[in-house]
Amino acid sequence: HAGEAADSGGVLMYIPVRLDGKAGDFFTWDELSRTGTGLKNKPSDFHRTNLRLVCHQLLDPLRRRLGPIRVTSGYRSLAVNTKIGGSRTSAHMKGLAADIKSWAGDFTPMDVARAVIELDLKMDQCIVYEGGWCHLGLSIGRERQQFLYKPTIGRYLPMSPKDIETGT
Repeated sequence: HAGEAADSGGVLMYIPVRLDGKAGDFFTWDELSRTGTGLKNKPSDFHRTNLRLVCHQLLDPLRRRLGPIRVTSGYRSLAVNTKIGGSRTSAHMKGLAADIKSWAGDFTPMDVARAVIELDLKMDQCIVYEGGWCHLGLSIGRERQQFLYKPTIGRYLPMSPKDIETGT
């Protein structure tokens, strides 16, 4: 079984090679690097390895639990990230993050956060945006297991598992 090794949170993780040309069980390279900016946004082999880890560790398990997921932002080149006003330290630029939402409105961003907890998924950040999407990020190094809520106006607010359970 050929595969790649990826460092996730200080743990070397084996990701099997895919022969179907997809990034994950349910996700394509196109949807993980799509941009509406008109700018070039092609992930390198390094970024593709990280995106495969995002699929393997987060997106595929969430898809199995929640149903069809739409990736609204995955990999971002520096130019794309700058144009859309992304964070200067965005995990998207390393291929270590994806913003997702339900394809058909079958689940909410808070449902994503609940599923992350229920499935005990290891991640760095899960940010629930009031605007209707959820940011999921990994980190090379220590995964913080940080849950945040971002209202349309205002600062990021920490969320506890109890906040997520009750939806507050």
